[in-house]
Amino acid sequence: MTFTNWTLTAKTADERRYMSPLFTFVLKQFVEIFGITALNSEPCVVYNEPTAPYPMLITNCTPIQIRTCSASLNYWAQYIYQLSHELTHYIIHQQKEDKEAIVRWFEETICEAMSLYMLKVSSLRWSECSLSSINPNYGAALMDYFKKVYNKTAPSTLKKCHTLDDLKEVENSCETRRDERGIERNYLLNNFLEYPDSISAFIYYPLYMRGNLQIDFAKWRENSPSPIVSALESIQPNLAS
Repeated sequence: MTFTNWTLTAKTADERRYMSPLFTFVLKQFVEIFGITALNSEPCVVYNEPTAPYPMLITNCTPIQIRTCSASLNYWAQYIYQLSHELTHYIIHQQKEDKEAIVRWFEETICEAMSLYMLKVSSLRWSECSLSSINPNYGAALMDYFKKVYNKTAPSTLKKCHTLDDLKEVENSCETRRDERGIERNYLLNNFLEYPDSISAFIYYPLYMRGNLQIDFAKWRENSPSPIVSALESIQPNLAS
C-alpha cells in the first residue's frame, strides 16, 4: 500500500526504527475505515517532538503537519494513541470547506474515542504489525494502555449544560479537562466497537455545524441515518431555548 502524500520525519534512532512500521500499521486500519482516498488526499508531514506540550494537527502551513510528542518511539502504545487522535483530526479536516471551522468539544470527543478504538483494535491485530516480530506479546501492553485511559473519567460537564453559555465553558476547557467528557468518549467508543462499518459517518459533521458550538442533528439524520450519528446526537446537550 503506497501513500505518496505522507512524509515521515525521523530524527532519533528509535524514531527511525519504529515510526514507519507503527505509522503504516495505524494508517492501514484507518484506510479500512475511511477509504484510501480520504487518507491520501492532502500532503502531510508527520514527526515526533518529545518536548512539545501536546500532539497537534498543524494546519497553518503547507503541507500540513501531524506532530506527536511521545517521550520515546519505543513507547509504542502512546505513539499509536497520539497518532490515531491526530489522524482523526486530519480525516475530518478533509471535509471542511472552511478549514478553520470546528466544534471543538465535539471533535475532540470523537478523536479521543477513536484513539481508544485504535488501541483496542490494534491490541487484537498486533500480529499484523511488523514490530510484532520484535515483541509478539505487545498486544497485551496496548490493552493495558487502553484500560488505563478508558478508566479515566470524571463527572460529565456536558450533562450539566443547560444553556449556550454552559456549553461555551465546556468548549473553552475541552482540551485541558478531557476526563470531564470521558463518559461520552467511552459511550462513543462502545458504539464504534458495535458498529465498525458505520464509524466513518462522523467525518461529515462539519457539513451540519450550527454555529461553532452545536450540530444540526435533525438535518444530519435526515440526510444520513446511521447508528453512529444517533450516538453522536446523544452526547450533545439539549439546551434551553
